[in-house]
Amino acid sequence: MYGQEEDLLKKLEKTIEKSPVYDAQKWQKVGAFRRELASAPAQDLRMRHHLNQELLNEYRVFKQDSAFYYGLQTRELAEKLEDEELIASAVINLADISVSAGMYKEALDYLSLIDPVTLPDNLRSLYYGLMGRCYSEMAEYSNLKQFSEEYNQLAREYRKRALALTDEGTYFNVFLQAYMEFREGNLQRAKAGFLKLLDGELNPRELALASFTLGEIYVEMGNKDKAIPHLARAAIADIETSTKENLAVVRLSEIMFEKGNTRLASLFIHKANEDAAFYGAQQRKIRVGAILPLIEEQIIDRIERQRSRLITQNVVMSFLLIFVIALAAVIFLQVRKLKKARKVIEAAHEDLKDINRELSAVNERVKSKNIELNRVNHLLLEANKIKEEYIGFFFTQDADIFEKFREFKTKVQATAEEGKLEKVKYLVSTYDLKKEKEKLLRNFDEAFIKLFPNFIEEFNSLLKPEEQVKVKKGKILSKELRIFALIRLGITHNEIIAQILGYSVNSIYAYKTKLRNKSWLDKKDFDQKLIENTTLQL
Repeated sequence: MYGQEEDLLKKLEKTIEKSPVYDAQKWQKVGAFRRELASAPAQDLRMRHHLNQELLNEYRVFKQDSAFYYGLQTRELAEKLEDEELIASAVINLADISVSAGMYKEALDYLSLIDPVTLPDNLRSLYYGLMGRCYSEMAEYSNLKQFSEEYNQLAREYRKRALALTDEGTYFNVFLQAYMEFREGNLQRAKAGFLKLLDGELNPRELALASFTLGEIYVEMGNKDKAIPHLARAAIADIETSTKENLAVVRLSEIMFEKGNTRLASLFIHKANEDAAFYGAQQRKIRVGAILPLIEEQIIDRIERQRSRLITQNVVMSFLLIFVIALAAVIFLQVRKLKKARKVIEAAHEDLKDINRELSAVNERVKSKNIELNRVNHLLLEANKIKEEYIGFFFTQDADIFEKFREFKTKVQATAEEGKLEKVKYLVSTYDLKKEKEKLLRNFDEAFIKLFPNFIEEFNSLLKPEEQVKVKKGKILSKELRIFALIRLGITHNEIIAQILGYSVNSIYAYKTKLRNKSWLDKKDFDQKLIENTTLQL
C-alpha cells in the first residue's frame, strides 16, 4: 500500500507541474466554442442556446464568473424560446454555480423560482439533489449547532427525494445511495457502495467525485493512509480536466501536514489556493486560509532550525579550519621531503622502464620468431605428409603401369615372333591410353581427398554462393578442382600443371581465371587464401 501511495503522490506532483498544459487545452476548447458561437446566426436561438450551454459546461468547474455569465445567457435564450424545461434547467445551472461559489442565499433564491412539481423526473432529481448539496454545505460552514442540525435534516430529506427519482444502477443512483449512507454514519456500507462505483466505467469527473468521497470515508474511519491513494487519484483527475473546484488537494494538504510532510503539504495547499482564487469560490478560500498559515509557519520554523544548525556548524567548521591549516603546514614540510625522495625514485623508475622496454622488444622478437618457426614447422609437417602420400602413390602407380607394360610387351613380342602382324595391331588397339589416363587421375583424386577430405567444401567457401562448384556423379574432383588441388600441393606453374593433366597451358590459365572471377575475394589473394583455408588431414 505504501508503494502505491508513494507512486500516486509522485504522479500527482508531476500532474501539478503539467497543470498549465491542461489549462491551455481547456482554453483551446473554450476558444473553439467561442468562435463557433460568434459565427452562429443571431436568429438561430437553439444553436446559440446549445453553444452557450457547452461553454457553461466547460466553465462550470473551471471559472465561476464565466460559468455564471453563460448560465445567464442560456436562461435568456431559453426565455426567448419560451421553452419551460430549458428555462428550469438554466435556473438549476445558475443555482449549481452559486453553490460551488459559496453563494448559498443566491442559490436558494434561484431554486425558489422553480416549482419542482412541474419538472420532469430528471430535472426534479437534479433540483432535489442540488437542494440537498446546498443545505449540506450550509451546515458545514454554520457555526451554530441549531442551524447546522436543521440544515443537515433538510439536506437528508432532499437527498431522499432525489434518490427516489433516479434509475436503479445509474451513477447518480449508486453515488447518492452510498453518499447518504456516509452522511448517516454507515461507513462500511458507504465504502462498499463507492468501491462498487469505482469498479465501473467512469468519466474523469465521476472518477474524481467517487474517489474523493471514498477518501473522505477512510478519513472518517480514522485510516488516513488508505485515504491518500483515493484522494490522490481524485486530485489527478481534477487537474487533468482543469477542475478548479478541487477539494481533494485541500484534504491531501491537511493530511500531509498532519504526517509532518511540509513539502507536499505546502505544494498541495498552494495549488488549492491558486485554484480557489482562479475559480472564485469564497468558501474554499476560507478553508485554504485556515491551513495555509500553519503550513507556512512550520516551514519558517524549519528554516529557523536549519539556520541555527548552520550557525553551529559554521563555528565547528571554523575550529576545523584552524586545525586543517596547521595540519596543512605540517603536510607541506613533509611533501617537500617526499618530492626529493620522489625524484630519486622517478630516476630509478625511468631506468627500469628503459630496461623493461628493451626486454619487451626482445620478447616481441622472440615471439615473432616462434610464430614463424611454428609456421615453418607446420609447412614442413604438411610437406612431409604430402610427400609421403604421393611418393607412395607414385610407386604404386609406377608399379601398376610397369606391370601392365611388361604384360603388353610380352604379348606383342610373342605375337610378333609368330609373324601375326594383324594380331599385333589388335593388341595395340586394345590398349586404351585415355582410360589409363582417367584411371591415373582418379587415383590422384582419391589420394588428394584422403589428404584434404574437406577440400571441396573449403574451396566452395571462397566462391560466391551462386557460383559454387558441383562435382558430377561418379567423379571425385572436377577439372577445375584438380587444377587447384595441384596448386594446393605446391605446383603453381601452368606448364607443369598442363603436362600433368594433359591440357594446354592456355586452358589451364582460362580455368584458373574463370574460377577466380567467381570468388568474393580479390583475384591476387585467391591462391594464398586457398592454401590457408584448406586443411590437411594429418
